[in-house]
Amino acid sequence: MKVLDITESPGSRAKPTEDRAGSSGNLGWVIDGATDFSNERTLPGSSNVQWLVDLVNCGLRELGALNKFTKVADVLDRLGETVRAELASVAPAGLRHHPCCSIGLAVFDDGSVELGRIGDAVLVAYAGDLVGQEVSTDFFNRREARAVRQSRSAHQTREEIVAAMFSRRLEYIKGVHPESVFSGHPAGVFHVHRHTMPLKLAETVLICTDGFARAVDDYRLFPDWQELGRYARHAGLDGVTRLIRQHETSSAGTPGEKFKGADDVAAILLDSGSRR
Repeated sequence: MKVLDITESPGSRAKPTEDRAGSSGNLGWVIDGATDFSNERTLPGSSNVQWLVDLVNCGLRELGALNKFTKVADVLDRLGETVRAELASVAPAGLRHHPCCSIGLAVFDDGSVELGRIGDAVLVAYAGDLVGQEVSTDFFNRREARAVRQSRSAHQTREEIVAAMFSRRLEYIKGVHPESVFSGHPAGVFHVHRHTMPLKLAETVLICTDGFARAVDDYRLFPDWQELGRYARHAGLDGVTRLIRQHETSSAGTPGEKFKGADDVAAILLDSGSRR
């Protein structure tokens, strides 16, 4: 497995990105930090969510370097133990808003790759130009769109919107729904969605955060992941990111079904080595 391309881009010039992309050993991943709109800075870092994504990114690098894990669930379980222990040692009593994130993870083994996600990361395996497998969900998109419509119809204040947002996140953290997110919450539940496939059907693997996935799912810059993959192999992941930012700039002020008009972006394109 080797990295063909990688991109990270902040959705706002006012603050650094909360998304990460990386690889180590037989692992490749993206991390999508859930924006902390309360600006709570009770953990050691520029923000609570920055503390989490940096810890997760470092933890994945260490686990990948071992080259011993062959299952997504095992990696995330070990990562969860690390984050819970670290959080317990540094978090103040009564931490109000636990930081959380989505993770997309590819684990390469001899002759196969397991694609897994917790939260709304997207993983796409390609055999040549064709999509061999997609691991994704529209659950979080649908819930956010419903919340946006409700906030407008009820003329909610910012405080009411943020309170409702954190209420939904606590549901995701505790695994109330079939979908969840990654966190160090002591009552956190991980619902991991995964698919294992032979490398011949996964010559290349794209992993991205939902900000990057907007190119297909929301902005319709590409009709499907097959066309996006073909474009990315020609123009690079930065080329896709530029199209996303251009669209957001041209559509600024246009009501949509997102609370943020532009989101952070992270994506990585991996070569499984099956063609060699």
